[in-house]
Amino acid sequence: MEIEGVAAGGPEAADRALDGFVAALDRLVDVVECGGLDGFDGLRLVRFLQRFEEARNRVPLVDHRAVRVAAAVRLPETLTQPTLASALGWALRLSHAEAGRRVRAAEALGERTTLTGEPLEPVRPALATAQRAGLASPEQLDVCLRALGTVDHRGFDPADLDAAEALLAGFARALRPHDLRLAAQRVVDGIDPDGTRPQEELNADRRHLAFRRLRDGMWSVEGRLTGPVGAKLRAVLGPLAKPRLATVVLDDGREVQQEDPRHHGQRTHDALEEVCDRLLRSGTLPDAGGTPATVIVTIPEGDLVARRRWGVTSDGTVLSGETVVDLTDEAEVYPTVVSPTGVVLQLGRSRRLATPGQTMALVARDDGCSFPGCDRPPEWCERHHVRAWVDGGATDLDNLTLLCAWHHHNFAGRGWTCLMVDGLPAWVPPRWVDPDQRPLRNTRVTVRHRGEVLRR
Repeated sequence: MEIEGVAAGGPEAADRALDGFVAALDRLVDVVECGGLDGFDGLRLVRFLQRFEEARNRVPLVDHRAVRVAAAVRLPETLTQPTLASALGWALRLSHAEAGRRVRAAEALGERTTLTGEPLEPVRPALATAQRAGLASPEQLDVCLRALGTVDHRGFDPADLDAAEALLAGFARALRPHDLRLAAQRVVDGIDPDGTRPQEELNADRRHLAFRRLRDGMWSVEGRLTGPVGAKLRAVLGPLAKPRLATVVLDDGREVQQEDPRHHGQRTHDALEEVCDRLLRSGTLPDAGGTPATVIVTIPEGDLVARRRWGVTSDGTVLSGETVVDLTDEAEVYPTVVSPTGVVLQLGRSRRLATPGQTMALVARDDGCSFPGCDRPPEWCERHHVRAWVDGGATDLDNLTLLCAWHHHNFAGRGWTCLMVDGLPAWVPPRWVDPDQRPLRNTRVTVRHRGEVLRR
């Protein structure tokens, strides 16, 4: 096939097609913003929006092939990222969840080929057909893929899985994501393994636990626990979650017992908090990032003393000054004085390993792995000497940075080097990534540093 004299599968054709797509989209935006929809009645507007949604739903078809090509050209190695999702997340500024969703969709819904180049249908052909027709959104398809993923294991009848996929593809054309999740769960629960796998093994495959921080500062907890873990957690939380009577002294001096005003969910929440407090105080947790496991909070000393403003945990949770004061009553405090450039705690070469205080200062400055595009939290990081200790590098804050284990052990072999610019870590890519070798900085480090400067 030829497109304006250029091979349809060539890079030039892809660039021209993208230019045409962008031009057509610009034209549509101009028409709409100039009142092109103003004359529509309700039914005609709905049909317009449905056609536009169908076109939007087909856009991921481009993503599928792009992800396949990215894997073929070893894009993660080029960008020095541990996974394809991490590489896409950095290159396209995507969240880890969105990048992972795109990779999952490409693997399940994208076209495939054999080792000899012969075409294969997608892993999920029914869902792929719905997407190619524009009849299912990426969100709906992700619901279906996640549901099928819980039963897509050896031991289930493939015919049952195919039938479940066909059902879900039909549901995706008619149901919104919330209703589709309920329907998908029923479809999955209806698949009978016929005893081919023990229930304990099935449950082990389905186990998961996820924490998601919400915009209001609270956390959403989602998961499925295996029978033993659920029983253990219930045994631990049960005694601490029981209703407690409180003794209240009335104005006339009489003491009366008042019922616990908390409902069961609140009592269970408070029991989990008490368990965490006891475990953190026990000192039995493994080290995290070179320091004993603990809650890491960064707050200016003046704000802490005055109990004003807020502190920020290593995962970005904002805590009020009062809450931080309460935490310091039960925690070991590492005071860190941060200069406008973030250079603190000079220790020289008196020791190779950073002190706990220096590590806390690194957490306050880097807030996690400092390699560009990496979002690993400080609890998962190791301390790295910018200039190696054996080469005379000092154990000072201006020669230290945090790196996750993967980047710590892989950046050098891929040609990257680290240097300090204005007291902050920056990374120089190899020439085959950037011929000009312009230093790059993790955007989280930049944003955090600018925020501190503005606050000062």
